[in-house]
Amino acid sequence: MIFLRFLICLILLSACQQDAVPEGILPRAQMTPLVEEITLLETHYQSKFGVPGRYKAALDLSVQRVFKKAGCTKRTFEKSLKYYAAHPALQKELNEQLLTALSRKIR
Repeated sequence: MIFLRFLICLILLSACQQDAVPEGILPRAQMTPLVEEITLLETHYQSKFGVPGRYKAALDLSVQRVFKKAGCTKRTFEKSLKYYAAHPALQKELNEQLLTALSRKIR
């Protein structure tokens, strides 16, 4: 019985820790809208101008505005992207939230 309680506590503890990210990494709740907005910006510039060399400066400026509005830096965002990419389960959750958010905007 004690083993069963221990096992349940261990499972619950590991489930809670999956959403936790280290200090300096953007939580999923903050990361999802950032990725969404940057993805939309990239899509807009690519569809409008086609060649990356023609829109890179404008895109960079727009992305900087997104970071400023969110109170984050490019460095923190890139560090967070690498963290999520290195943790497939978290990356999957981030992607699912992103797809859900974008799907709602299409409707």
